[in-house]
Amino acid sequence: MRKKRRNNRLIVCPRTKQFTDIVVCAASCQNRCAVYRETITIDMLLKFIEEHPEYEIIGEIMPVKTKATVKETRYWILDDQNVVQEVNEKEIMKNPQDFLNKQIFQKPPFKYDLVITLKRVKVED
Repeated sequence: MRKKRRNNRLIVCPRTKQFTDIVVCAASCQNRCAVYRETITIDMLLKFIEEHPEYEIIGEIMPVKTKATVKETRYWILDDQNVVQEVNEKEIMKNPQDFLNKQIFQKPPFKYDLVITLKRVKVED
């Protein structure tokens, strides 16, 4: 009877449908899928780079959604103390006196996350 050894470092890649080591995924994954974001932790990568100095941790800014859906126009109001307040267009139209002499920016529809990855670097001996 064979004993099954459970490897906590293996994940199933949703793109290739194959078992992949977490570290290999962190170094080579191009699209940083949801499995990657849920599985990879900073502690895991810190432990790996302690053992392998030829790698370093870098960050990538990845979009959360590929297509933005805008239901209502939202604005960011910057007051005198540089505090941002998020309001919708209806509020501004109903109470314009509250927003006079303030900076108004349209809220961008895109949202981004910071994703950590591994990068191989040249180590000088």
